[in-house]
Amino acid sequence: MSRPLVTAGPAIADIARDRSALLVLDIDEVVLHFIAPFCALLEESGARLHAESFHLTGNVRSISTGAALSGGELDQVTTRLYAEQETRQLPVEGVAAALQRLSAAADIVFLTAMTPAYYPQRRRLLDAAGLGFPMIATERSKGAVVAELGERWSGPLVFADDLPPNLVSVGRSLPRARLVHLMANAVFRQHLPPLPAGAEEARNWAEAEPIMARLLGG
Repeated sequence: MSRPLVTAGPAIADIARDRSALLVLDIDEVVLHFIAPFCALLEESGARLHAESFHLTGNVRSISTGAALSGGELDQVTTRLYAEQETRQLPVEGVAAALQRLSAAADIVFLTAMTPAYYPQRRRLLDAAGLGFPMIATERSKGAVVAELGERWSGPLVFADDLPPNLVSVGRSLPRARLVHLMANAVFRQHLPPLPAGAEEARNWAEAEPIMARLLGG
């Protein structure tokens, strides 16, 4: 019986290095919408998200009974979303144009915690949206992966994610990394846990692009 993939995508050593600066981007809620299509799938399944804290577990309840969906049931919804992402997930507004401009100052790598088995679907989705930058899908710590990337890129390194714990992980593993919090959907914003010291916040790509350009030295 084959073991599930832990990481999918190019090896770090094989990613082209054309600039000294590097921009590393999470995908869900940074590059692609996740919460909106996830909520649509919940509705199709007879459930609804009630964002009362910074968690999915306990905040998704049956419309008919009010009972909270279990972690396993939520995993099934997430799995279906990843399997159907090519028809359900849309690019976040402004991302393609912003990354095209930022790519003049830095190499760009996507780093997603999506189940690696769905790498082909996500790769096709990104390519169709004009977002052909290298992508790594991994179940490893993002801090560990970004630290390895930092061994190849000696210039400014900027990491953006919607989840504060991932920003914390990267900040600990690679202290020189500059951190940006970007969450396209506002539903959980009021419940955010504290961001690590020095992290900058953006609500959309119109705000994120100039922050990233500045941090990259552009």
